[in-house]
Amino acid sequence: MYGRFISTGLVAGVLFGVPTNSARAQVTTSYPTQTVRILLGYGAGGGADITARLFAAKMETLTKQVFIVVNKPGANGNIAANEVVRAQPDGHTLLWSPSSTYASNHLLYKNTPYDPKRDLTLVSVFTRYGFVLVVSKDNPVNSISELTARLKAKGGGMYGSSATSFMACAELYKLSAGLITQQVNYKTTGDAVRDLAGQQVDFTFVDAAFAVAQSQAGRVKSLAVTLKDRMTGGPEIPTMAESGLPDYEMSGWIGLAAPKQTPVAIVSQLNRWAGQVIAMQDVRKVILDSSSEPFYLPMEQVAPFQDEQIEKWRRLITDGRLEVQ
Repeated sequence: MYGRFISTGLVAGVLFGVPTNSARAQVTTSYPTQTVRILLGYGAGGGADITARLFAAKMETLTKQVFIVVNKPGANGNIAANEVVRAQPDGHTLLWSPSSTYASNHLLYKNTPYDPKRDLTLVSVFTRYGFVLVVSKDNPVNSISELTARLKAKGGGMYGSSATSFMACAELYKLSAGLITQQVNYKTTGDAVRDLAGQQVDFTFVDAAFAVAQSQAGRVKSLAVTLKDRMTGGPEIPTMAESGLPDYEMSGWIGLAAPKQTPVAIVSQLNRWAGQVIAMQDVRKVILDSSSEPFYLPMEQVAPFQDEQIEKWRRLITDGRLEVQ
């Protein structure tokens, strides 16, 4: 399985996670040897898609090899994740996905086809961001308090959801505001926003970059962001706490992952490259302008961070009484 990267005499060191210096040099200098596919479980145009294509372009410059982003939306990112889990663990098929794939999907869905710790190796985190509650531009409400009052007056409502994180944000809002709402699942954020425009659903949560872009284009109204503080890239959008829900806060992040048995030397090299990309000033500007913040962890901090995030979601699901689907 590892023959294209390391000689027979060096296999043992890499397999046991302690490659010799010569093994590490041979692996990292020969990788990548072909086109690298970065699978993304969401549609084009969202925050994850924007950063994935930015990362791929910079990786081509660093490695002199082709990196392509392949959108495979559906099942809250599980379709793309499961394909990466089954891929050859040689670093040429990677996963770019929001935090839900690595921390919460397996807790919220009974039939998730993979376990993020057992089947994937989180290579690096890239950005951290908030979520934004949006309504149709034709909806008469202009604040969270007005939306809450409107939903209560009509005895409930419906919200669109195209990702686990968006669903969790909506359920937390529902519990915090004492609402009765029903969830409508969508394959992509674009699908949810199209129904939102026609007011088939009352509201949805989307990632901050998508919300700011859609608001500036006049397609939706952004009522509040889930972060503790207002965003640099969208300072006009109040926080949920400022909007009358003082204990409300939620954030997400985007990470790069590889199949579990990918050699340690390749994973470490990808992590270092990710650090180089995030340090580029033009990359940082794009991230900040898209209402996110650069977020990098060296390799030794990645696994503990993921464990912490999984435990955070476990508590959120229990405390928020989120229904496992």
